[in-house]
Amino acid sequence: MLLSSETRLGLRMTTHSFIELVEYVFTLPDVSVFLSQRITQDPLENFFGCQRQRGGTHDNPSVQEFQKNMQALRVVNSFVKGPVKGNCRGSKGFDKPVLEKENHPLPKRIAAQKRK
Repeated sequence: MLLSSETRLGLRMTTHSFIELVEYVFTLPDVSVFLSQRITQDPLENFFGCQRQRGGTHDNPSVQEFQKNMQALRVVNSFVKGPVKGNCRGSKGFDKPVLEKENHPLPKRIAAQKRK
């Protein structure tokens, strides 16, 4: 396999930076485990994939279109599902929805209880 000099340099820089990061993290107090899966940008790529998916054939939304899409994604909470197509793997429960659903029932109103 032949790699360009730029690719080799990028791999070398990434490897050295990652090793330095791990060494630094283990110097912090109370750190005994380092999960490298937590420093991925997949959730960010999934979010922008959903933005592109909402835009349809329009790949470069304006600020107003982006805000409109963001509001729609918040309302339907569809960015939890992720984009239909993408280059990110699923994260076995590591990314939590921004708008979490609550499963417990709401408390009843006092006024409604008095009418009965």
